[in-house]
Amino acid sequence: MDCLYSLCVTLCFATIAAAFPESDDAKWRVHMEERMEEMLRMIQRQNEVIDKQTNTIEKQSVEIEKLRHRVKTLEKRQYNSRTSNGNVTYESTGHGNVTLSTEKELHGEVSKTSFVRRLLAPEVAHNPVAFYAYISIDFGGVGLHHVFLYDTIVTNQGNGYSKHTGAFTAPFTGIYAFCYTAFASGEHVAGETGQYGEVAVRLLHNGAYKGSIYVDTESQYEEEMSTGFAILMLQAGDVVLTISGFAGQGSYHSNLNGRWSFSGFQIS
Repeated sequence: MDCLYSLCVTLCFATIAAAFPESDDAKWRVHMEERMEEMLRMIQRQNEVIDKQTNTIEKQSVEIEKLRHRVKTLEKRQYNSRTSNGNVTYESTGHGNVTLSTEKELHGEVSKTSFVRRLLAPEVAHNPVAFYAYISIDFGGVGLHHVFLYDTIVTNQGNGYSKHTGAFTAPFTGIYAFCYTAFASGEHVAGETGQYGEVAVRLLHNGAYKGSIYVDTESQYEEEMSTGFAILMLQAGDVVLTISGFAGQGSYHSNLNGRWSFSGFQIS
């Protein structure tokens, strides 16, 4: 930069001398000297900036070398701690270890990185739990605490639902969602006389009340349908089912126009 500084000064003076060899104008000379000093100050500032950047680059280079050395040291320790008789064992989440037979299998022929890659063995997962069943025909004759049996099973992933008991038994502990539907008839479709369809349907968890729906028809051809929904925390082996809240009246539809149904699935 000193050479550049000298060259600029020399060029400025040479230009001035060539352009105005005979000038004695004092004001002009003062102006040119001020311009030259300003130019020199600018060059000096640029030199200072360059010097600072050079120092920063040197410091960064030193830090990078330190980090490289640190990484190599950690890699070596990690590799030595996991290598035994030519075999490398990956760490797992606690559900079992996965072992590779040679270092080549760990790093590969192409990749030369010395990082020991960690394989997290997935948790032992079970199939998702879900069920859906419905009553296949119109019916009546619902007494007090009648257990509703949804005889047609559409989905029963996890085999938690039984059509023989009408109950769902949780295969695993977790949070479950349940939906249940009732459909009261305004006709006597199952041999009943007198009143038309009316009933309350309760959702029970291990015999404890967790929710209910109610349907009631007061006149002929009046139809009414209701759906309930609940989210429950279950332990493995807990039982969920639906029963009548009181002795029902009349008949109930469960056909292509609307079904009594019971369904659920595990959320988590």
